[in-house]
Amino acid sequence: IRLDEPTRRPTPPPAVLHDAARPAGPAAPVAPKAQPVVPKVPAAPVAPKPAAAEPPRAPVAPVKREEPIPAPVVERERVEQTPAPAVEPWRVAGELFHTYIVVEQGEHALLIDKHAAHERMNFDRLKAQGYRPMMQTLIAPLTFTPDARERAALESRLPLLAEFGFEVEPFGTAALIVRQAPADVDEGEIVPALTEIAQRLLTVGTADPDKARDEVMHTMACKAAIKGGWTSAPQELARVARAVMEEGVKYCPHGRPVAIELTKKELEKQFKRS
Repeated sequence: IRLDEPTRRPTPPPAVLHDAARPAGPAAPVAPKAQPVVPKVPAAPVAPKPAAAEPPRAPVAPVKREEPIPAPVVERERVEQTPAPAVEPWRVAGELFHTYIVVEQGEHALLIDKHAAHERMNFDRLKAQGYRPMMQTLIAPLTFTPDARERAALESRLPLLAEFGFEVEPFGTAALIVRQAPADVDEGEIVPALTEIAQRLLTVGTADPDKARDEVMHTMACKAAIKGGWTSAPQELARVARAVMEEGVKYCPHGRPVAIELTKKELEKQFKRS
């Protein structure tokens, strides 16, 4: 059996052995090693790089400061309102045959057909925008039996009739019943008015609603107008005369003139006074 040799420890140097033999005590201060002083050399000044030469600039014209232009003052146009020519004074001198109003105005005399003039007044009122009729509810509704074609024409225009104050409904198999009518249509004129409207509607047909409306207005204006031969109150005659003399009523809805004019000279000629 082979035994390995004991591990040999390295022999410390003599100084180490000598120091180890000294008793422990405070260690002597070790002087720091002196560092060599290196003198600082100032850095050489760096010459600035020459700036690149800029190209010559074109001369800039001085900018003119534009003053704000004041907004033009627009003067309101002065509308010179030409005053309406003054109406020469006139007066109602009377009535002829309970049909024609006699008006005297200066050297003139006018004969006004009161029915035609009043009919035009009614027509313009019916045609005005926003017209709403005054209606009368009949205590005893009226029933009448038109022929089949007239009945069909009225039934096809019931909403149009209602616009002008007629409330009409079918009654039975062939008749119609009227429960309301315009207040300015006399009760005795209600059925004749509806009969005439039916005939006018048959003439224009159903293709033109505006034409049908005009036909209804023509009939309504006529039936609601005062009639020739009726006795009229002075206030009613004055109202119709004013519409002709001051409000421009010249023609009835059918185009006929509502007044004729006679001059004093013409009358004198008739009497051989000239």
